[in-house]
Amino acid sequence: MSFEAWCLEHSRVGSKRHKSVKLDDQVSFFQQLATLINSGTPLLESILICAQQAQSQRLSECLDVVAEHLMSGSSFSDALRDYPELFSQHWIEVIQTAEVSGQMGPVLVKLNEQIRESRETRRKIVSSLTYPIALLTVAFVVVLVLLWVVVPTFTNMFREMGSELPGITQFIVSLSDGVAIYGPYFIGGVIALVATLKYQLKRDSGRRRIGAIGLATPLVGDLLVQTAMYRFSSNLSLMLKSGVAMLEALGTMRSVFSSNPIYRDAIADVESSVMAGNPLASALEDSGLFTRMMTDMIRVGEASGRLPDVLEELTPYYRDKVNGYIANLTKLIEPCIISVMGVTIAVVMTSIYLPMFEMAGKVS
Repeated sequence: MSFEAWCLEHSRVGSKRHKSVKLDDQVSFFQQLATLINSGTPLLESILICAQQAQSQRLSECLDVVAEHLMSGSSFSDALRDYPELFSQHWIEVIQTAEVSGQMGPVLVKLNEQIRESRETRRKIVSSLTYPIALLTVAFVVVLVLLWVVVPTFTNMFREMGSELPGITQFIVSLSDGVAIYGPYFIGGVIALVATLKYQLKRDSGRRRIGAIGLATPLVGDLLVQTAMYRFSSNLSLMLKSGVAMLEALGTMRSVFSSNPIYRDAIADVESSVMAGNPLASALEDSGLFTRMMTDMIRVGEASGRLPDVLEELTPYYRDKVNGYIANLTKLIEPCIISVMGVTIAVVMTSIYLPMFEMAGKVS
């Protein structure tokens, strides 16, 4: 076989499959499904094609089962309800409304756009926090190695010389001795702290406590609030424009904020207030967790009868606000970590070289 024939035989026509279901797999599925349905392909055939094209083995198997349910007379939305871990509740509500209205293609296009925007926002938040966390970890390891390995080497040399050490050197030596004695306990405490934090984030009460602290923290709280406003406006506008009733949409919004108990409970109170006959804007304002911009614009939308359009216009506004806070947070954290790391290393190195310079001066 020639080299060219081998290359053609191993061409990347089909990507390698993976077992898990990533957000990219879900985005690709809705995009393919919208394209197929808008081109006139029947729903069942579209699902089968998407199952064959899916790079996720798990998603492909689920779509095959969904297709079987469709062939047995089940609706598309009901078939998706069997997989809540793959398809969010508000996605299913939107699809159910699209089935009733007969606007499956356009609704899927809007749903795909909303999922894409949410994915990009999540990626920006994760990427903006990854570098500072990595930088902080490296700084911690460098300082620990200096105190645990480097400083004791020079400490033994200074003690053999019997010279009096400067105050800063004596402080670093004492700190190094403490790290050598209690270092394993300190590392164990850090690991226990991280494990406790992860455990608390899995519990509703822990997420509520940590979320409350985050909301009250400067800049971090601003980012959390603006992110919540973006999620609220983008998801609610999508459901209302797709034809989902207000109370049903608010009920579904609780599942959107299932991982955020503070806003989830606030939306539950808003739903009860709206059910009692109060305007949405007033109910949101009473919760104290929604921005003035959000409540004022919703009040205008309710008065003009253009609430879905107003929420859709708010979405890019809050998306830009989130991006701005992410950039500011990154710009603030990085130089702080670099400065602290530089000062710490400078102090350690100064404490090491200062007695050496003094001894060299006495010799000369």
